[in-house]
Amino acid sequence: MPVNSMRQYREKMLAERAVKAQQSPDPRVKRTIAVDLASGPDQTVQIPAELLTQGNQPNIELRMFNHLNTLASMKSIQERIAKKAEWLPEYGGFIDGCLAVSPAPQNTTLVHLMIWACDVNDFELAVKIAEYVVLNDMVMPEGYSRSTAEFVTEQCAEVFIDDEDLAIANASIIQRIISLGEGEQIVDEVRAKIYRALGDALNQAQPNEAVTAYKNALRYNPKAGCKKTLEQLEKRLRQNATGSSPDATVGSQADSTADTNAAGSDPASTDSQAQE
Repeated sequence: MPVNSMRQYREKMLAERAVKAQQSPDPRVKRTIAVDLASGPDQTVQIPAELLTQGNQPNIELRMFNHLNTLASMKSIQERIAKKAEWLPEYGGFIDGCLAVSPAPQNTTLVHLMIWACDVNDFELAVKIAEYVVLNDMVMPEGYSRSTAEFVTEQCAEVFIDDEDLAIANASIIQRIISLGEGEQIVDEVRAKIYRALGDALNQAQPNEAVTAYKNALRYNPKAGCKKTLEQLEKRLRQNATGSSPDATVGSQADSTADTNAAGSDPASTDSQAQE
């Protein structure tokens, strides 16, 4: 059979399956036809838009398939993010329905939506889906080398490190992300990033907890980029404890010089400070 004919035949069969499933009175049929159309060699098949909906029930897998095709054709990352932000609300009912049922099998469409939520900085939604995905042992789509916990942790941590105000506003989310990674396989450098983000989030309001977070970050990666911040925070806490002013440096030059010399003796200190 010629390639074009095979393509048309496959397209027709997928469309017919979607129509039959949506027309079936048995809800189990609708659940069993969840075809992962986001992967595979034939990623250019386009299903007619009128076949995506029967009655008022959209075929989510086919909708996602077409959305992924559209994204693949776009070269601008910012335009892709804008499209994901535009489309994500369309899947709200689907997401809520999925999260209401556990245990659950692999759901690649849901995992794609988690990725989108990370991309558009909808941290609450991303973490909510990620917690469900990890709980049900789902895996990332084809082409992703990182696990769910590692992906979400790194994606969110980098955003928070770049925007301290955003980190402060999402301190509870950062703590949930840390909990998400407990017991999961995550490289030390990524754990260091999320602990650094937690330190930034708590630096002003909960400085003692921030110290712990920064120390955890440096424990996982001495080059996490928060060594100088930790030193400044600890100095501030000591000054607060003694009642001295942060500007009262007269008479403390020797101590300051000693701190500088000590930092210079640390082989990793230069690299750590360069990272900040």
